[in-house]
Amino acid sequence: MRTLPQRERAQLGLEFIEDAVVTLLTGDRKGMTADAIADVLGLRADLDTGHRNMIAEGILALLARNGRIVWDDQQHVYVDNPDRS
Repeated sequence: MRTLPQRERAQLGLEFIEDAVVTLLTGDRKGMTADAIADVLGLRADLDTGHRNMIAEGILALLARNGRIVWDDQQHVYVDNPDRS
């Protein structure tokens, strides 16, 4: 892995994290908050309390924009998108 260019390594890492989030949500029919996802996957940043979920929230925003997950506005949780291709 160390022989890969930095950008490719970073993209692979991001892909692994995104897949972990989607797999987590696929197994949880009720959905999960950003806090819960950050806790389960260890994605909390060591920042002040107002920004501790920054990493998870950025990844969740990407996944929602790409249609891999969905924000449930009524329950205030992220859920798996069963219609993703």
